[in-house]
Amino acid sequence: MRTAKRFGDKSISTLYASALDSLTSSVALLDADYDIIAVNEAWIQFARLHGVLAPRLGLGGNYLALCRALSPVDATRIGEGLKDLLTGTPGPFRCEFSVPLAPPVWLRLSAVRVGFLQEPFLILGHEDITAQRRTQTNLRSATARLLNAEDAERRRIARELHDSATQDLTGANLMLSRLERAGPTEGAAIRAEISGLISGAIEEIRNFSYLLHPPTLDRLGLAATVRQFIEGFARRAHIAVQVEVDEALPQIAYATEIALYRVLQEAMANIHRHSNSRRATVALKTVGEMILLSVRDYGVGLPADPLASQGVGLTSMRLRLEFLNGRLSIRDADPGLLIQAWAPHAPSGEL
Repeated sequence: MRTAKRFGDKSISTLYASALDSLTSSVALLDADYDIIAVNEAWIQFARLHGVLAPRLGLGGNYLALCRALSPVDATRIGEGLKDLLTGTPGPFRCEFSVPLAPPVWLRLSAVRVGFLQEPFLILGHEDITAQRRTQTNLRSATARLLNAEDAERRRIARELHDSATQDLTGANLMLSRLERAGPTEGAAIRAEISGLISGAIEEIRNFSYLLHPPTLDRLGLAATVRQFIEGFARRAHIAVQVEVDEALPQIAYATEIALYRVLQEAMANIHRHSNSRRATVALKTVGEMILLSVRDYGVGLPADPLASQGVGLTSMRLRLEFLNGRLSIRDADPGLLIQAWAPHAPSGEL
């Protein structure tokens, strides 16, 4: 501990020094005039790391003046809180404030009033919470992007329903009006057409229902759902798909199953829309504590602007995987494109 002046009792001074130097928070002792009379080792390391408080590490200086110099926006609030402590308000006083360094630093201040040698003084602890603040900011940003991506996906589904099932049902409704005026021969043809339109709408809604939430995922798990989805996709898209599924998959949390299934859906849709590939490979296996889903096509590969090509679907899936402490990678496979999705089989201990 560094001090600006000697304390009367050497044993007490040594005791305080040892105690304060053992703390990981940056600690400063202030007298009743808010002058810094002692700092601990963590304070010294912080000052040297960020190149501030030279040459005496703030010792002997006024803490409030230091706040006004380093954090003018928060200095008034800090000064009022410390004044309340010295005038008898029960502590501790706590606040969080930023210091505009390069890069900016966030600190959490905790201050208490203590009596020592018949004189009141303040002990101020400063905890560096920059990493926590950055994590909170990144989480808010990721949440906002995920919500925007999900909203865009809902709009896409609404448009597709409008362009398919809604049109079929509207056509069927119009045909019903004609049926009222039709004769027996024409009526039979109209009924057949109505039946076809309604059947098409039912099939479209059933497909959307399956894509939104496949019932086999609850009953049979991820491996069987992947096989069933690929079988249907290959038949509809006329693309040959080789499937390799690890038969020894561990028990997988539902959050991981649905995240990987969504990645598979979007990856296969991109192959159908953009790759010009007539074949693909899908693999699902265990790698340590992670489940790895790989989807490869043999088409045109990455476009000139790969970020723009991902669309809201893969952006949403990337964020969903990040929430599970997983990740998504997209790279050229020469030929074609390789998408790999990694997710823990039991995120946060959930099963």
